[in-house]
Amino acid sequence: MVTRIGHVTFRVPDLDAAVDFQRDVLGLVETERVNNVSYLTCNDRHHELVLVQDPVRRGYDHVGLQVADAAALETAKRRVTDAGGRVLGDVFDGGPGLDRALLVEGPEGHVFKLFCGMETVAPPPPGDRPLKFEHVSLKVRNTRRLERFLSAGLGFRFSDRMGFLASWWHCDPDHHGMAVVWAPKAELSHYAYTLADLNAMGRTADRLKLHRDRKLIFGPSRHGPGNNQFAYFNDDDGAMVELCSDLAQMEPAGSYQPRKWPIDPGTINQWGGPPPLKFLLAGCPIAPRG
Repeated sequence: MVTRIGHVTFRVPDLDAAVDFQRDVLGLVETERVNNVSYLTCNDRHHELVLVQDPVRRGYDHVGLQVADAAALETAKRRVTDAGGRVLGDVFDGGPGLDRALLVEGPEGHVFKLFCGMETVAPPPPGDRPLKFEHVSLKVRNTRRLERFLSAGLGFRFSDRMGFLASWWHCDPDHHGMAVVWAPKAELSHYAYTLADLNAMGRTADRLKLHRDRKLIFGPSRHGPGNNQFAYFNDDDGAMVELCSDLAQMEPAGSYQPRKWPIDPGTINQWGGPPPLKFLLAGCPIAPRG
């Protein structure tokens, strides 16, 4: 049912500062600002990141997922309920840049905004920025419940698994648009952008040092599942960002074969040692619902 990853939305205490980080370090541009909500993009889609000024209900608000049309939103009402989710209201005007939308809640409180009709805008001026918003990684206590919700409720398909700790799921040719990670509490592990190559990732790390005097948390290296090059760091509000390049492509666009990986540091880090504790413990809380 879901045809591509859309966006992620955060509630932040200082909207201008959060926008400045995405602009200075990642090169995103603001397409629109309405009532203390900023819509940002790195291509010709109206938005791939939404930032909401909210000093009280801070954290990650929802993940946006695109579906084919309004009929798919109606179908989702039944599917997500049967798969262990909950529909949060009826189909509504999706807001700036979108036609129609439906909010649904998955296991352990993760919220998804299913939408159709993403508006296109004039491409950003030439610059060094990501190609697109790529995926999110969600932490939960019961991974099987969330996996069932993604598969039976939203139509994601299995890509890879690492024992009981993690699994990866796709909704388009990219190896994964969603990762599921076992953890003591439900949170957002990280959100990720696609970059052209390892050099582009390095230039982003240079800007992180130049504009924020900060270093990477983990990487650069290459993951086993997905085969992508990676680098991780925190944004100004503490959420972990992943830079990705060379992500495996699923059939029919690629020849990747889904597999089960061992629980081993080499699965996550093909070029080096075990992931650092700061990476393993990273988590952005789910913002309380209004």
